[in-house]
Amino acid sequence: MKKNTRMLAAWLCTLLVIPTVMSCGSTEPTQTDVQTQDTAAKTEAVETVDPTQAALDAAVAKMQGNDFGGHEFRIMDRSDEHDPNWETIDVWAEAESGDTINDAVYQRNRLLEENLNIKISENKVKTPNADAKTSIMAGGDDFDLFTDGLSHLATMAVGGYLVDLNEMSGLKLSEEWWDQDLNRDLTIANKLFFCTGDISIMDNYGTWCVMFNKDIAQDYDLDNLYEHVKAGTWTLPLMYDMAKEVTKDLDGNGTLEDTDQWGFLTESYNEYGLWAAGGQRITAKDSDDLPTLVAYSDKSVEVIQLVTQFTQDNAATLLADKVKTGDGGCAFTNEHFGGGKALFIYGGMWLITKYRAYDVNFGVVPAPKYDENQERYYNTYSYANCTAYSVPTTEVDQTRTGTIMEAMAEVSKYTLTPAYYDVALKGKYIRDEESAEMLDIILAQRAYDLGMIFNWGNMFSTITGLSTNANADFASSYAKIEKATIKAIEKFVDSLEALE
Repeated sequence: MKKNTRMLAAWLCTLLVIPTVMSCGSTEPTQTDVQTQDTAAKTEAVETVDPTQAALDAAVAKMQGNDFGGHEFRIMDRSDEHDPNWETIDVWAEAESGDTINDAVYQRNRLLEENLNIKISENKVKTPNADAKTSIMAGGDDFDLFTDGLSHLATMAVGGYLVDLNEMSGLKLSEEWWDQDLNRDLTIANKLFFCTGDISIMDNYGTWCVMFNKDIAQDYDLDNLYEHVKAGTWTLPLMYDMAKEVTKDLDGNGTLEDTDQWGFLTESYNEYGLWAAGGQRITAKDSDDLPTLVAYSDKSVEVIQLVTQFTQDNAATLLADKVKTGDGGCAFTNEHFGGGKALFIYGGMWLITKYRAYDVNFGVVPAPKYDENQERYYNTYSYANCTAYSVPTTEVDQTRTGTIMEAMAEVSKYTLTPAYYDVALKGKYIRDEESAEMLDIILAQRAYDLGMIFNWGNMFSTITGLSTNANADFASSYAKIEKATIKAIEKFVDSLEALE
C-alpha cells in the first residue's frame, strides 16, 4: 500500500499559493491576516487538486478490500501478425519507456495489480477469435478476457462461446467509463456479448473520420470546414463539390491517374460509412430488443445514390480498390494523402498517428451529413478493427473477472484515456485546436449497427460493393437478398434463444 500511495502522490498536484499581503503600516501580519492567509491557503489547496487525480484516487479506493490471491489475469489480443496497423497496444506494458500510451498502460496495470492482488498477463495471437473458439470448444481455461474486432466477435455470439455481460456480477455497464452507445445498439434480446469504452483506445483507432489537406483547401479558397461542422452545414454534396473542384491532372497528360491530385481518396468499404453518416442503418430493434431489417426506404435509396455517384466519379474520387499497385490500394491512398496529393481521405483514426511522420498539413472533421436537415452527425467504424472485449463461457470465476474488468475500465478513464486523447492525440498528432474539438464530436457520436457487424444475408457486403460495380443499383440488389437477410436474422435470434 505504501508503494501505491507514493505512486498516487507523485501524480497529485499539491502546489499551494501563500498570500503575501501585509497589514498597512506594519511589517508583521496581524492575527486576522494569519487567519485570512490560512483560509485562503486551504481554499487554494482545494482548488488546485487535479479533478482527474481525485477521481483516480476514488477509483483506487473502490478496489481496496478485494484480494484475488495473486490470480494471473490473462488477456488474449492481437499481435502484429494480424496486421501491424491494428496490433493491440493498450493491454500490457513491460516497463515505462517514455512513450505516453505505454506508460499509461504500465501505470494503470500496476494500480490494478497492487490493489486487487492480481498479475496481468498478455497473450498476443494472430486470430484471437479463432484461438478463443478452439480453446472454448476444448473446455480449456486458457484466458479470462479477450479482445478483437467487432465482426470477429460477432461470429462467436451464438454457439455458447461468450458470456452475456449483462449477467456478470461485478460489471457495471451503466457507468460512464463504458460505451453506452454500444451497450444500447449492440444488445440482442437484452443480451450483450461485447463491450468497450475507456478500457480501450483501439476502438478509437477503428473509428472513421475525414482528414483534409489544409494547404489545398487554402489554395483553392475553400470554405472553413470547421465552421461548417459547427454550423451543421458540413454535408455530402458540399464535400463532393469541393472534391471535384480540386482534382487536377498534375502531369498534364490529359488523363487522371494514380499520381495526380485527387479530391477524395477512399475504399469500397466506405460506401457503407458515408451511407451510415447520412443517418441510415441496416437494422433497428423492436420492442423486444430484437433486430429488424430497415435498410430500404426512399431516403436510404436517395442517400446511397449520391454516395455511389461520388465514389464512382473518376473526376473526383480515387478508389483504393481500383489502384493497380503492388503495395495494395489502401496503402497507396494512405501514402498519397501523406504526400500532400489529395484534399480528403476517409478512414480510421489510426491514420492520424501515421501522418505525424509526414509534412502534410491536415485537419480532421467528422463524416458529413447527407443534408442540412439531418439532425446530427453519425460516425461509423471499421467492422473488423473497431475492437471490443468479450468473456469466454469457460471462465471459471465470472464475478472475479467482472470486478477486474470494471476496475480496469474505471482506472483507464483517468490514466489511459487522458494519455491517448489529451496528450498523445490532441497534443502530439493533431496540429490545430479546431481538429481537437472535432475529435470530441466524432467520438461522442458513433452509430453502431448490428446488421453491419453480423452481415446477415450479405446486406452489408452488398452495400460496400456498390462503388466498384458500375451497373450497381441498390433497389434491385436489395430485392435479391431481402428475404435471405430476414431469414438470416430470424435464424440468429432462434439460435440465441436456444442457448437459454
